[in-house]
Amino acid sequence: MWNRREIIAGGALTLLFCGCSRADTARTPHTFGCCLASEDVEAVYPNGTDTRMFFTGNEAMIPRSGDRDFDYALAQTLAKISDFFHVLPGFAYYDDYDSHNAYATERTRLNRADGTVLMGINLQRQLRAGHDHPDVAVAAVCSHEFGHILQYRHRLIERVNAGQSTVKRSELQADYFAGYYAGLRKKERPSYPAAVAAVTQGDFGDNNFRSRTHHGTEEERGNAVVRGFAAAYRENKSLDVAIEESSRYVMTL
Repeated sequence: MWNRREIIAGGALTLLFCGCSRADTARTPHTFGCCLASEDVEAVYPNGTDTRMFFTGNEAMIPRSGDRDFDYALAQTLAKISDFFHVLPGFAYYDDYDSHNAYATERTRLNRADGTVLMGINLQRQLRAGHDHPDVAVAAVCSHEFGHILQYRHRLIERVNAGQSTVKRSELQADYFAGYYAGLRKKERPSYPAAVAAVTQGDFGDNNFRSRTHHGTEEERGNAVVRGFAAAYRENKSLDVAIEESSRYVMTL
């Protein structure tokens, strides 16, 4: 995998403050990782929350950030991730006052949606306050969460986590998909700083092996992103092939 010196030399100094919580909070006692448990949805995502889907990237963005240009760019990014992953989730912001975070859930508030991705308002602000590629930092979080939507659609979470005491395998598979997205973007635009995804997810590795919330070590998370990147960028693997490869990959860990 890329080592830290190579990543820094490539200009990927952006660190995400949180992309997927390692532990539940008082508000989400049934949730481990960033796949939001059905029992916790109402506490995080109450009825009436403004939700959107992005077919083309030209739809009006939820007016939370106060920055029209950023909102338009994010809508474009969400539409691109949806297209790459062949999923169409709803997207909403939520108030992450208790733990800066982002979630994916199977629950929907829109017709024809493949679940919902929830971006914490405070997480979004922290990511955008970064000095090095904040737009790519936000995309890294979103692509990880859209990876969970992809898992829901193909019933992958049950498959890869079967018999496991932690959520590590499903989180590493979402990291793989974040790397896959970064690889596709770099094919489109060679200057795209894809290494941001690797340094981000690696820095959120943990060694809490006995905790249900264990997401994988720093090396495991970084390797998963790099593996997904290689599948897209160097090996030109289709999404269907990448889904199967990612499942085999994480089930060996």
